[in-house]
Amino acid sequence: MSAILEARDLHYAYPGGIAALRHLNLSVTAGRKLAILGPNGAGKSTLLLHLNGSIRPDRGRVLMAGQPGDYSRRGLIGWRSRVALVLQDADDQIFAATVAEDVSFGPLNQGLPATEAAARVQMALAALGIEDLADRPTHMLSGGQKKRVAIAGAVAMRPEILLLDEPTAGLDRAGADQLIALLERLGQRGMTLVFSTHDIELAATLADEVALFDGGTVIAQDTAETVLGDADLLARAGLRPPMLIELWLGAQARGLIAPDAPPPRSAGALLTLLSPGVPRRAAG
Repeated sequence: MSAILEARDLHYAYPGGIAALRHLNLSVTAGRKLAILGPNGAGKSTLLLHLNGSIRPDRGRVLMAGQPGDYSRRGLIGWRSRVALVLQDADDQIFAATVAEDVSFGPLNQGLPATEAAARVQMALAALGIEDLADRPTHMLSGGQKKRVAIAGAVAMRPEILLLDEPTAGLDRAGADQLIALLERLGQRGMTLVFSTHDIELAATLADEVALFDGGTVIAQDTAETVLGDADLLARAGLRPPMLIELWLGAQARGLIAPDAPPPRSAGALLTLLSPGVPRRAAG
């Protein structure tokens, strides 16, 4: 499958010569959920800002559907309509007085008529399950609600690709679980998702593919099962396989799970694989 968004040999340094990206290559496939996984400070946020045109590389190219990114004002408006970014801290993204006003900013900035923008707002609020917050002052929102509003603002632009920087950062367990379920639904509707994270358990739960990131570059990109099941590869980025994958690999090694069984995405799926009646590897 061809990529709809690519980074080719990206290099970028911040003022003072601090290298953030180097020899970076990344491929985003339509309809997939891609985790950019790596430790904090590795440059993941900087990469996302390149992918929606907010930062221009010192060297290398970002391609959209095979075409080089257009950094003109008109080009950037079109680019960000197709590739929307949700920042890690929702407070950096929410600035209007009410939720509905904030979500409407993107569609109105696209030049849509007010009636169509209003319809987009209603669609986005419904998709995020926050219709009841439409008239709520944004300063009265909880952290989880702010995350949803920021995502709704991006969804209202009907992007092809949604970029999310550390989407569960700052959320408690319940809030994170709700957000993961929401992102799953967006993925099921066909939206392409790219999210940065240092949380290997989140990558295991949500991602179809993983780009392992370290030292300002992607050191491997493959299916989530392949990357997350390779302990030696993860160790290069200072990570270890998620607990669920370690249990699955251990059960396979002991013949408790068939060798061709797919990696589980949840504890319930692992328990199903271990249930009586599920085919096992032949003994001996």
